[in-house]
Amino acid sequence: MSRFRKNFLFWLTLGLLIIALGATFAAKLAVEAVNTQLGSGEQLSVKLTSQYLREALAKPASHVRSIALLEGAAQNAFQTVDGSKDPQIENAFKTLLLRNPEYLQARWIGEDGLELARVDRRDHDTVFAVPTTALQDKSERSYVRMGLTLGRNELYVSPLDLNVENKEIQVPYVPVVRMALRIFTRADEPNGIFVLNIGAQDMLDHLVQFSMTNNQLLLNSDGYWLKATDVKDEWGFMFGHTDNFATRHPDAWTLISANSSGQHETADGLWTWETVSVAADALTVRHNIALKSLTMIDAETLWQARWAKVAPILLIAAIIGALYCTGLYRLLREVKNRHIAEREALAASDAKSSFLATMSHEIRTPMAGIIGLSDMLMEGKLSEENLFKVKRIKETGKALLRIINDILDLSKLDAGKFVIEKISFRPLHVADDVVRLFYMTCPPEKKSKLHITAHVEEGFPEIVKADPTRLRQVLVNLVGNAVKFTDEGNVSLVCAHDAEKKQLIFKVVDTGIGMNEDTAAKLFQDFVQADASISRKYHGTGLGLSVCKRLVECMGGEISVSSEMGKGSCFRFSIPYEEAEPQDEIEDNTITADMHLPDVRALSILVAEDNEINQMIIKGLMKKLGHDCVIACDGKQAVEKVKEEDFDLVLMDVRMPFVSGPEATRMIRQLPGYKGRIPVIALTADLIAENKASYLAAGMNDCVGKPIDQAELEAAIAQAVCSVAN
Repeated sequence: MSRFRKNFLFWLTLGLLIIALGATFAAKLAVEAVNTQLGSGEQLSVKLTSQYLREALAKPASHVRSIALLEGAAQNAFQTVDGSKDPQIENAFKTLLLRNPEYLQARWIGEDGLELARVDRRDHDTVFAVPTTALQDKSERSYVRMGLTLGRNELYVSPLDLNVENKEIQVPYVPVVRMALRIFTRADEPNGIFVLNIGAQDMLDHLVQFSMTNNQLLLNSDGYWLKATDVKDEWGFMFGHTDNFATRHPDAWTLISANSSGQHETADGLWTWETVSVAADALTVRHNIALKSLTMIDAETLWQARWAKVAPILLIAAIIGALYCTGLYRLLREVKNRHIAEREALAASDAKSSFLATMSHEIRTPMAGIIGLSDMLMEGKLSEENLFKVKRIKETGKALLRIINDILDLSKLDAGKFVIEKISFRPLHVADDVVRLFYMTCPPEKKSKLHITAHVEEGFPEIVKADPTRLRQVLVNLVGNAVKFTDEGNVSLVCAHDAEKKQLIFKVVDTGIGMNEDTAAKLFQDFVQADASISRKYHGTGLGLSVCKRLVECMGGEISVSSEMGKGSCFRFSIPYEEAEPQDEIEDNTITADMHLPDVRALSILVAEDNEINQMIIKGLMKKLGHDCVIACDGKQAVEKVKEEDFDLVLMDVRMPFVSGPEATRMIRQLPGYKGRIPVIALTADLIAENKASYLAAGMNDCVGKPIDQAELEAAIAQAVCSVAN
């Protein structure tokens, strides 16, 4: 079997399996969503029904208590049997029934079970007191027998059933609930019961409004329907029927009867229920009602709802599977070529990174020699003409270094390797440092004719969160350009902000040579300057502004320029910021060149450097700083000399023959005692951030770039010595 066919079958099987798993997972989520939607709707329906029933049953319970225990006139009449003739009893009963149309009957029944007073409802607006001759013996009724066993403040609630008159079920059916409360005399003697009959038909009819699908059921504690989707199922217990909900749905009834509330799916469908009982303030319900408010979604309806959601998913999965099978063959034909292209692109990227690192080192190393030797020459006694020439050599070397830095920055931006930080800092300090830098380094021929100033608008934030390093780099580039292209007049850095958008806004305004609209439109492209004559006069590659644009965009901002020939230019850029508090500011403990450095004693320093010119420059610099140094020509010699002699510090070149600087540092860190902790400072012409991080990871304490800046190296030495001393 060919490799192509094996790959095709493998990816075909894997792809179809993934599609099937995805479809299964999506179908499962769809079914769960349907279940959640239906279940939530049913729970809400049951909850609303139960709440309505509880409120409907709590109302008569409070009225029973009010008549029997609280109303003064009725209380006086209830004290003796003769009180039954008191019109206050009938008046209280009539008032209660007239105000509550759902109440059918109010009675006072004596200890012997005989009615002492009774008010009946004839129709909605008519109630009447039953004559004494028509009062009945109710001693055989269960609610009377139960009521006569009640204690003080105990309430009896009868089951919900159909009203019976003269041992016949009243037709049309009259669903009724009876509540009874025991009456006591002032001597605390029982004196019968107060019974209130509550008509439940309106209450049952009202239940349909809580269910959009008319699936609301109501069961009694024995599992008989009080409210059913089929009226033929209702009130079966009143007629001696044995068929009920409990016998028709035994699995569901087992759960419903055993739990006060819940939701469960059986083979018949989805059941949701809640138990409803009477809650009466200040009364103890001795015999309570136990209704089951219930909804049911049958199995067929559930299946249809779920299939309606699952079917489109399965159809889409089938289409995707067909498209996948159709396209897989064509795709695999291109895989080999794509892999080849990717390998070539990766090799090119690696070669580019390697080339940049190598060129950075190989170009900076001789430049370090040129600039270092220039510094050494300027310290000697030179004629004015020769001093001028040496200074120009140094300035030319620095210009070349700036070009190298711009190329490296641009390459890292192209590769997406620039990391934008968000740390707390004071933006005014950054702006002030930049202005002071160019004020102090302004060429002598311009100092008397060029004013470099800063202007801060009102409300400029004191401390923010952004990237101070990249902000400084952009400002240095823009202000440096303005100073370079302005022979006289003003260069002004304006600091403003947009509080609503949370943006820092900077403008660099100069009165220099300016440019036309065509040049300004393409100024931020790579290697673009105004024209060849400008390039020859002011030097540069045109990379700086391209780097600025990409840095600003990486920080989430925008940059633009407006200019007029002969009248100057205005570069404007904005970057977003986050608010910060002074306590958020990260304290910078780094010793820098403009700080007062602690006095450092004469040190014994090992210099590991393979370049003879750099050896001479570093040795001269160490002598100038008052330190003794020993030279090692490679990493292997450096390790041996650390083992043989005692040194206070090691200055370690990174790229050396035999053993590199990082490798030598790892070997030194494995030595016992102080020798394994000796400070090691990397001297490197490779300033790529990822490589610098690897040097620190190898155990080096700090990194100083080449060409070596005396102040930077002195600060690094002082910091390393101080850290060891502490």
